[in-house]
This record gives sequence, structure tokens and C-alpha cells, in this order.
Amino acid sequence: MALNLRSFLLKTIPYMLSIAGGWVLFKLTENDVSNENLSDLVNNMAASLLAIPLVFLLYDYSNYLVSNQLNKTMASHTTDKLNIILLNFILIMRQILGVRSKLTFASLNNMADLSVSKIALKLKITPAQIKELRIYENQLDVLIDSSVKSNILTNDQIQMLTGLMREVALLINEHNFRHNRHIAAKYIKNIIGKIIDWLDSDAFASMHFQQLLGSAEMGEQNDKNTVK
Repeated sequence: MALNLRSFLLKTIPYMLSIAGGWVLFKLTENDVSNENLSDLVNNMAASLLAIPLVFLLYDYSNYLVSNQLNKTMASHTTDKLNIILLNFILIMRQILGVRSKLTFASLNNMADLSVSKIALKLKITPAQIKELRIYENQLDVLIDSSVKSNILTNDQIQMLTGLMREVALLINEHNFRHNRHIAAKYIKNIIGKIIDWLDSDAFASMHFQQLLGSAEMGEQNDKNTVK
């Protein structure tokens, strides 16, 4: 907040100098200039100096409104894309663990409560799932990069998402090179935990994610009915 106030005060200095200059010129013509032509010239200069701040202030304000609306749109779009990526991570984790329960926040929390040992016993990772994880990891990387450039996400949010991406990358590498089920289970538990932490930190994201869960649950149910 202090930084914003300082920036605002610095930005107003030229406007204040222009207003002060216009006022000084006006006072000079009012009291000290007897020549009518010179008085008109100085008055015009004073009027210009007084009008310039108003023009620029109106421009800055309109630019602020447009930028603010654009930032809101971009932030909403980023949240939507991010939630879809996180939902796909959850769906893959459910497949890996063989979870068949209804897709809700409660079932998500139940997954997070599983011990590493129990996850290690349940997990079954396929090449197709690893391929999907890599796709969504790359999408998350691109999203984080664009968010950093546009200042949409806070440093804490970027740190949380970067931590999630790291856990996904570690899980992929563990499966491809070492095949240690216990270590892979630890990464899976961390992935689920970080997604829950993200949702707990953002009420709007959590609300939208709940809507996505409902849509995904309907999709899973339709898939089951098709198989039957």
C-alpha cells in the first residue's frame, strides 16, 4: 500500500506543477500585465497549464478502468484454466489409486488422508497416465509463466503452483527411472495435498472448482453407464 501511495504522489507531481504554473501566470496577468495582447497571451498559457492536468487525469482514470476490467477478465480466465488443470490432476490421481467413490471435496480430502504406505499399496500407474501428467504439467508451466509476466497471480500463489508442478515432475521421473512405489506414493500424497492447499487459499477458485467437480462427476457416471 505504501508503494502504491508513493507511486501515486510521484505521478501527481507534474500535474501539480502545471496547476501551480497556470495559477501563477493567471495572477501575473491579473495584477502586473497592463498590455491587453500580452495579457491575453499569458491567460491562454495559464488556461492551457490548468487544462493539461485535467486531460491527463481523465486519460489516466479511463485507462485505469479499462486495465482493471482487462485484469479481471484475465484473472478469471486464468482461474478457469488453472482449475481445469487441477481437476485433471485429481482425476488422474483417482485413476492411479483406483478410487471409485463420488467425486466431491469430501472424497478429495479422504484421498489426502491416506497414508503413504496405503497409497503405495493402491497405486497402479500406466504409461497413458504418465503421458497425461506430462501434458498437464506443461500446461501448468505455461500458465505460471504467463501469469508471472502479467502479474495476475501473487508470489505466494506462484510459489504454491510451482511446488505442485515440481511434485508432478518428481512423480513422473520416479516412475520412469527408479520405480520406488513408496517414494512415488509420497509424491502422490504431496500432489493431492498441494491442490487442497490451493483451493483452501482461494475462495473463488474453490467455488468454481466445486462446479467443475459436479461436471466431472456427471462425466464419470456417463462413462460407467456406457461401459455397462
